[in-house]
Amino acid sequence: MIGQTIAHFHILERLGRGGMGVVYLADDLQLKRKVALKFLPPHLSADEEANQRFMLEAQSASALNHPNVCTIHEIGQTDDGQTFIAMAHYDGETLKKMLEDGPLDVEDAIDIAQQVAEGLARAHDKGIIHRDIKPANIIVTDDGRAVVLDFGLAKLTGAVDLTKPGSTLGTVYYMSPEQARGETSGPEADIWALGVVLYEMVTGRRPFAGEYDQAVVYSILNEEPTPVDSLREDVPPDVARLINRSLAKDPAARPASMHVMLDEIRAVGEPGIAERPEAFVRLKSPWVAVPTLVVVAVTTFLLMRWNEQRAEVEWARQEALPAVARLIDEGNWKNAFKLAQDANNVIPDDSMLLRLWPQMSRFVEIISEPEGARVYRRSHNDTSWQFLGTTPIDSVRHPFGYYFTFRVEKDGYIPTERSMNSGAISDTRFVLAGEGTTPAGMVLVEGGETNVRLPGLDHLKTEVLGDYLLDRFEVTNLQYKAFMDAGGYNRPEYWPDTFVMRGRILPGPEAMALFKDKTGRTGPSTWEVGDFPEGQENHPVAGVSWYEAAAYAAFAGKQLPTLYHWSRAAGTTWSSFIVPFSNFSGKGTTEVGAMKGVGPYGTYDMAGNVREWCLNSSNSGARLILGGGWNDATYSFNDGYAQDPFDRSPTNGIRLIKPVDETADLSSASRSIEIPLRDFRAEKPVSDEVFAIYRNMYRYDRTELNATVEEVDDSDPDWVKERVTFDAAYGGDRMMAYIFVPKNSSPPYQTVVYFPGSGAIHNRSSAGPGPELNAYDYMVKSGRAVVVPIYKGTFERGDELESDYPAETAFYRDHVIMWAKDLSRSLDYLESRPEFDPEKIGYYGVSWGGALGGIMPAVERRIKVVVLYVAGLMVQRALPEADAINYVPRITQPVLMLNGQYDHFFPVETSQKPMFDLLGTPPDQKRQVIYESGHFVPRDQLIRETLEWLDQHLGPVRQ
Repeated sequence: MIGQTIAHFHILERLGRGGMGVVYLADDLQLKRKVALKFLPPHLSADEEANQRFMLEAQSASALNHPNVCTIHEIGQTDDGQTFIAMAHYDGETLKKMLEDGPLDVEDAIDIAQQVAEGLARAHDKGIIHRDIKPANIIVTDDGRAVVLDFGLAKLTGAVDLTKPGSTLGTVYYMSPEQARGETSGPEADIWALGVVLYEMVTGRRPFAGEYDQAVVYSILNEEPTPVDSLREDVPPDVARLINRSLAKDPAARPASMHVMLDEIRAVGEPGIAERPEAFVRLKSPWVAVPTLVVVAVTTFLLMRWNEQRAEVEWARQEALPAVARLIDEGNWKNAFKLAQDANNVIPDDSMLLRLWPQMSRFVEIISEPEGARVYRRSHNDTSWQFLGTTPIDSVRHPFGYYFTFRVEKDGYIPTERSMNSGAISDTRFVLAGEGTTPAGMVLVEGGETNVRLPGLDHLKTEVLGDYLLDRFEVTNLQYKAFMDAGGYNRPEYWPDTFVMRGRILPGPEAMALFKDKTGRTGPSTWEVGDFPEGQENHPVAGVSWYEAAAYAAFAGKQLPTLYHWSRAAGTTWSSFIVPFSNFSGKGTTEVGAMKGVGPYGTYDMAGNVREWCLNSSNSGARLILGGGWNDATYSFNDGYAQDPFDRSPTNGIRLIKPVDETADLSSASRSIEIPLRDFRAEKPVSDEVFAIYRNMYRYDRTELNATVEEVDDSDPDWVKERVTFDAAYGGDRMMAYIFVPKNSSPPYQTVVYFPGSGAIHNRSSAGPGPELNAYDYMVKSGRAVVVPIYKGTFERGDELESDYPAETAFYRDHVIMWAKDLSRSLDYLESRPEFDPEKIGYYGVSWGGALGGIMPAVERRIKVVVLYVAGLMVQRALPEADAINYVPRITQPVLMLNGQYDHFFPVETSQKPMFDLLGTPPDQKRQVIYESGHFVPRDQLIRETLEWLDQHLGPVRQ
């Protein structure tokens, strides 16, 4: 690895190797500085737990901003996917190396211990426990600064501990007794380890020894160390006492916190008086000595505190606030807010800080019924709760763009949680239910006027709901097993009198015979021999039909939610915050509540994990099933979707409600829902004459672009990423585009213009490696350039657009026209640069972009070839000048459509095939491939088919 260049780091030499990492010295080629690069050892690179720890190290250390904690610059990956941490390089030597020459001067030892304690105190304040303090993890720089390294075994308080039960991670000589026993370790473990290090610094030996690890562990658990003052006479008694207290076997007998230990180290750190001059003899008189010593002590304390405060103020003004301003500019309000809070503890009235607060946060009021409840807050990335106060709270500051969870609790009442986006806080009133008044595992959802927040179903009228209880978690396998064990499938009172399958009434025995597991026994389709998979008792039950879900609801004394009840509680309008913390992994279900995608009423997993059956039927006879599941696309959380009530897909599950007023009338909310349907084969596109008028609406004047290259990123081995801006074709707007230029081919480059999925509408930032990069990265690796326009209404150009569904409104029509102009304007920009071939342009649309692939190539004739990854005609109608039915027949370029057989968004017969058949492309130049998949295509097949299509119709790339 020495001599290689990874990202923008050139590796110079190996600095060291430990159990959790290999560290190299490297040159940062961008910022012209030396850094230390830490990699996992090769034998651990495939170990998932080791990788988790490695990531935790970066997260732990980067959360701290302290001169006595190693600075983390960034985290990156090599070409082969190996993760590394880039951190500050310090000129100096480790404390371990220093101790090879024997014990230190007592004053030096105390000084180093004080600095380490200051760094650890900051870590503990942030909820981070190091758990591996030892001389090898402390470096003393040439100017005497002690820096704590290696947070590889750190634990965030409140987080899931990666340590396996009974394991004893850490270096054995510095392990606390609780760590040696394999018990959960807290901040007391760091206090113990620092005591061991201090003992070693002043005596030159470790307090607990042995010829092998188990002997050392025995000594830690059962023996007392040799007293410090018996090994070295010049150790002050206070230092000896502090070390002894730190090494108490009982954690409760050690200093109460790292701050307490730090105060004691500071207190004993005053240099002793070796000589006693004549003036000292006079001080022996208590009438003189006591007042003098008090004055000296107070003066010394004030001087120390003044120096400390001066350093803190300098840090806050010179480092923290400029960093806050930079984070605000980047839209990173959460981290800006956290750093500003630290600065606020030092300089609360600073004028610059006061100007920055409104740019990243706002005040809200929090009340509860009853009053006097304790309120806590945490973000989904945090592991511990922050106490905000007791209700009513007049005002509390929240950062923008921040998805967080409140927890409100009061003695005698059931704690409640509610998640929300600070930019959308409108209701901070919490109603607490008394203990014993609410069934276990359910949360209270306050009723009121309710609109369906699902695109495509937002035409439905408002319903007024009463208060209701909702399952916090999806119904688990263990809960469903109780239904099975109670003979639920054989008790008619839980089942309907009639079963309807595709319009045909099935006799009860015939219907019940369909509800079999993998082995032909009664039960969910994912079970075997009438039982759930081993170890999945707390996973959601999956593979159940609507009829089974309704029968379980009757058994549980609850109901399936209506569309309105589900929509009110799910928080779909916050999908950009909830979905990233939800299970859309494609790998199977997780335990309920394991993910952090908490809804606005404290429910878990309403996005992903399993789809959840609802009470309502659709106009086609199917039943609504919402939220999406582990093998669905992420935007399924936002879609209104219905399935055959007999469908037993492995993604189908259950969540139930219980109205507070059990006599409430749910007939209106549970009515049949009209999901828009169209028969495209029966519709007739407009004439050529009318279409010519429509197409004229997409024309624009080709004025100056006034283009600027805003940013160039050359760090990826496969491409150069450019961010460019130029004038849009309308309204005086400026637009942005990303261009990925391949490194493995030669100009003039073939170029593919990308149109994204609907997630772009709900996401307000395109920052990062590239918007939806994994959808097109293989194209760049194949040697083609990719341009990603930021279309009107998406990412940073977001506006009032909330849905990708067509609508018969001028608002939607105008957006379609703007999207086409944005695409064309991007091609204008490419033409201004000679390295891009204007005759070799492809269109690549994914999902929403696939549907709009029925319009864009008909308008923009510079497009020479089209690839549509999951596409079809959308059943919602638009005004005719923006309706794809009138444009698809005018597309004549070669078109490749890649679809899933079970795509619920673009059904094969009513959406995919009509689009393919209506294309004006000659039959020998259009191709559709339908896979045994849902709203996705297997990636290897996607890559193979797409690249072969581009090679065929644009030609091979220039090498």
